[in-house]
Amino acid sequence: MMEDTVRWSLKVSRETDDALRTYLGQAGARKGDLSHFVQEAVKAKLGMARKRAGTARSAARADLAEALAQIRAKTRSLPKARFEKLVAEAVAYARRHR
Repeated sequence: MMEDTVRWSLKVSRETDDALRTYLGQAGARKGDLSHFVQEAVKAKLGMARKRAGTARSAARADLAEALAQIRAKTRSLPKARFEKLVAEAVAYARRHR
């Protein structure tokens, strides 16, 4: 039994309704199983979205770290003033082309 429930009013296609009710009927569903199915589907979808977002953030961090390592390796021999000028130019370019 779900506690602290809220009522949703959903609209789905007739095809989706028929398919889901057929599935639940074949699974021996009882009263409340439609709500349970929707709740579990939403939880699963949100969990997958969080995983994808976390994976994307991790990949972006790794890409940034790799890019910084490459930049450091290539600019190690530059004088500090020249390096800072290049960084300022790159930042200005990025801001202009947002």
